[in-house]
Amino acid sequence: MQTVAVFNPQSGVGKTTLCANLGHALALAGHPLTLVDFDPAGDLSASLGLFRAPTQGIDQVLLEQATLEAVSISTRDEVHLIPAGSRLSEWASGSISDMEKGKLLGRLLSAESSETDLLLFDCPSNADLLIANILLAVDWLLIPLPGDDAGAESLPHLLQTIETFSRARGRPLNYLFVMNRIPVRRRLTGVAASKFSALAPGHFCKSVICQSDQLEQARQIGRTIFESRSGSRPASDFSQLASELVRRSLSLE
Repeated sequence: MQTVAVFNPQSGVGKTTLCANLGHALALAGHPLTLVDFDPAGDLSASLGLFRAPTQGIDQVLLEQATLEAVSISTRDEVHLIPAGSRLSEWASGSISDMEKGKLLGRLLSAESSETDLLLFDCPSNADLLIANILLAVDWLLIPLPGDDAGAESLPHLLQTIETFSRARGRPLNYLFVMNRIPVRRRLTGVAASKFSALAPGHFCKSVICQSDQLEQARQIGRTIFESRSGSRPASDFSQLASELVRRSLSLE
């Protein structure tokens, strides 16, 4: 089982939209997976059409009252979902200094015998204990990054966070950046892109997700871009990103 987290502690960078649409793209390409809503807000569930999210989900797994399989819901095209659950916020209120609690997700995942090829986590922006569990447990991080000054300024801190948790894990934390919400008419120039990649050479996806109102329209009605505008530019962007991730990093073959 491979574990990947869509991670960025900043809000508003498009983590949930990226997670939902990338997940569907991977499934359509023949890679069944389970999306995990690791954000107490539960926005991933709504993005997939569950506007009244189930009360049980990953919270029950963290409380050691259920297995991943028991709380998994089939949604569409080989895409399963593990909702956040109503008690995830309560569980996340614990202290980050509690190292055993910080390592709980990793311990539970290692004990799971799930047949799922891939778990793709949608991470919260501001929940230290949940973020610590993710960074100590998963195999890969996929980090959406806006191609603007804010994105550039956040990059050194993100790299430091990855380094810190790699040491805490005792093994490298693999990661890739994906440029997200890039205006179509102001694509990153070669010079601008090189400034980003120079800080983390080899860790930037070639695929870019362009900004599009179609993605937001699909999210509002609980659909992915493949269900609302399958022939659109955003659908092509996500298909290309899915292909690149399988080729570069995810051992799903």
